[in-house]
Amino acid sequence: MSHDSLYHIRTRTVITSISERPIHQIPFITHSPNGTGIVHRVLPVLLAKVDSLPDGLEAIIATSDLQGVDPVNYRLLGHLVSEELEKLAELGKIPSPQRTGVILAGDLYAKIDKRGGVGDVREVWQAFSRRFRWVAGVGGNHDNIGKTPQEIQAFQNGQGIHYLDGDLTCLDGIRIAGISGIIGKKTKPLRRPEEDFRELIHELLDESPDILILHEGPNDAEAKLIGNQSIRTELTTGSNLLVICGHSHWRVPMTTMPKGVQVLNVDTRVVVMTKMKS
Repeated sequence: MSHDSLYHIRTRTVITSISERPIHQIPFITHSPNGTGIVHRVLPVLLAKVDSLPDGLEAIIATSDLQGVDPVNYRLLGHLVSEELEKLAELGKIPSPQRTGVILAGDLYAKIDKRGGVGDVREVWQAFSRRFRWVAGVGGNHDNIGKTPQEIQAFQNGQGIHYLDGDLTCLDGIRIAGISGIIGKKTKPLRRPEEDFRELIHELLDESPDILILHEGPNDAEAKLIGNQSIRTELTTGSNLLVICGHSHWRVPMTTMPKGVQVLNVDTRVVVMTKMKS
């Protein structure tokens, strides 16, 4: 049976721990937030443990907001990240790429000369799909995945790529749903009015996904983690769910909500989720 089938037995993935210290750091350059020029930064790779993964799948890698450039070859950072993760696997520090799925939560485009802008990130997705078992994810508000449904479909066909925008797919028995973009005026790319965004979350939660990928995620006011309160309100109707998001950077990678909802923020970080040893 294909690992794309929607009829596999469901497997819920619960994160039990995330390392505080990175197992690896990837250098990159980006535009300074205060507009003073170029800054050098590092992207941390964190190791997380989960309670279970389906047979044949040894890890899930999640990342987003790779808004920087390779300091050597001046490519989008995502190209370098896919290569560095492959090298970590060759060194035995993370599982084999053939047994690892990748989740991309948006904003893989960057300009080196100024902040913002929108650009084509399909080659970054393809860089991950060439190396790993499958790639699923959403577009961010700075990403161009294709200008027509036909272009988007052609981008996915036969490449192990699953671009989600109000959709649900099943990979290795894990039901993965996703919504691209952010809440905003629909006259701009990859934006939806708040009411439409919340309705789409509600519809997808009715399909009982194991993982929900969002670019814009919820806040956690108590923990002082920024995000969207209306998205948080909608997620309170869910249960037994892992939400993976980006867009707003958190000082910590994860928070929890009632009814078994975990929210993993991968903005400007890579989290490699592997199964706990029994």
